[in-house]
Amino acid sequence: MESGAAERKILLIGGGGHCHSVADAVLSLYTQVGIVEGDAVQQDQAGEMGLPVVGRDCDLPRLFAEGWNEAFITVGSVGDTALRRRLFKKVTSLGYYVPAIIDPTAVIARDVEVRDGTFIGKRAVLNSGSRVGRCAIINTGAIIEHDCVIGDFVHISPGAVLCGEVVVGEDTHIGAGSAVRQQSKIGRGVIVGMGSVVVKNIPDNVRAWGSPCRVVD
Repeated sequence: MESGAAERKILLIGGGGHCHSVADAVLSLYTQVGIVEGDAVQQDQAGEMGLPVVGRDCDLPRLFAEGWNEAFITVGSVGDTALRRRLFKKVTSLGYYVPAIIDPTAVIARDVEVRDGTFIGKRAVLNSGSRVGRCAIINTGAIIEHDCVIGDFVHISPGAVLCGEVVVGEDTHIGAGSAVRQQSKIGRGVIVGMGSVVVKNIPDNVRAWGSPCRVVD
């Protein structure tokens, strides 16, 4: 689990709203922060929160050679994780270390496992025995109760509540304010609409919403 350290610098890969949230946490953990925009994005001198835009995706090899050896994917996702996956693969193949970023206000039990590239947002709670995979997003105020298993590239939106022993498959999006019953299993590539109440297992690669939550396509 990454807690940050002094005299370190990090690149944030991709601007936009999610970058804004991550940058606020990162600024309390790192002394130098730069933003890398996509090759097709017009490059400004200042990105989110006035941070410097130091290059584009094509500049990542050069930036690594210049001593930027940590990077974090700040492109968000709602149901399509392909870009986040592609960027994560690119930076790790170039040798960048991709830490977990945990906002200082989050509450994490001491035995929780959080893998590389994951973001834990403000006032999120992860309780004992839970495991979170690579490059996931546990957003503002989300609650992950005991012994949950969250797969790679999952997005748990603000205010969502997962009761104990819930399993969430890779690339799944749980909408804001949703609640998931204990011991439920949600498959891979699922979108659960905001405000849903999940009381039954959900299969792979479907969209589901409602109270109770039902598969719609």
